[in-house]
Amino acid sequence: MGDGRSVAPAVVEGDLLMEPIVVVSAGLASVAAIAAFLGARAVMAAPQAQVLDRVRRVTRVAVDETAATTQGSSVWASLLAPLAGLARPRDAVEKSRVRKSLVHAGLRGERAFETFFGAKVALALALGGGLLAASALRATAVPNAKSLAVVLVAIGFYAPNIWLHRRVQARQTALAHSLADTLDVLVTCVEAGLGLDAALTRITQEIGSSAPVLSSELRQTTMEIHAGVPRADAFRRLADRTGVEELRALSAMIIQTELFGTSIARALRIHSTSMRIRRSHRAEEKATTAGVKMLFPLILFILPSLFAVILGPAIVRIGTVLLPAIVGTH
Repeated sequence: MGDGRSVAPAVVEGDLLMEPIVVVSAGLASVAAIAAFLGARAVMAAPQAQVLDRVRRVTRVAVDETAATTQGSSVWASLLAPLAGLARPRDAVEKSRVRKSLVHAGLRGERAFETFFGAKVALALALGGGLLAASALRATAVPNAKSLAVVLVAIGFYAPNIWLHRRVQARQTALAHSLADTLDVLVTCVEAGLGLDAALTRITQEIGSSAPVLSSELRQTTMEIHAGVPRADAFRRLADRTGVEELRALSAMIIQTELFGTSIARALRIHSTSMRIRRSHRAEEKATTAGVKMLFPLILFILPSLFAVILGPAIVRIGTVLLPAIVGTH
């Protein structure tokens, strides 16, 4: 009995000491398991969440800016796309050339190709059909209405080509003219301590009002970089998207700078200086050819009017005074 009394309290006391340890251990194990589960879930979901958040962040501005334009272009595309099959080229080379021209002109919608050729057919039919309809509604038909209608159809069909060519030239000229000043701002930002990506983001805001075309192109490039496109590929796509030689040279310089690890600020300053020198050389070249270009207007328009002003009174005087006197003497 004495032994039983001495053993029982010891067992009870050991159970009471072990119970808090078990409870604490179980709680810690549960907390560790929950933390491990949440950590694994966060690690597995982080890349996808980061990518989605990055895409939403960098595309929100572009979506807001182009929403109205997209709605308007979709309406025109739905109306003109059925007519594109009548004029769409069959040659793959011609298709590639037209698509590249549309991209250089800034017409990069999904249905820009069909809309362009649909507009060609619609304009040709509108001009030719309008003339024939007007001739039919008149009391007296328009002379040679069918021949004139053929001419108007040809004009309406090829006029969009001329418009597209002039739009490409105007856009590329605007990009080339604003690039030198933009490079100066970019050099200033990089030398002030900003990285190239941050400097590009800053100058797209700074030149938004003075150079909107270049600002939109650089904004798209920065959006591609933020979305995960390598910087070299983004600048290469910028050069291909615009077709401007200055931007092509800039992209090649940036790619070489990243490849060889040289200073980006020094390379940008040297490139900006060389670009300004090339611009001055082109201006001097155009100035030297101005005399030759002025020769034909001078011969065709200015000299005849000058001769008329100088010799006109003398000719009138000769006809009214000298010739009657000579005829009277004879």
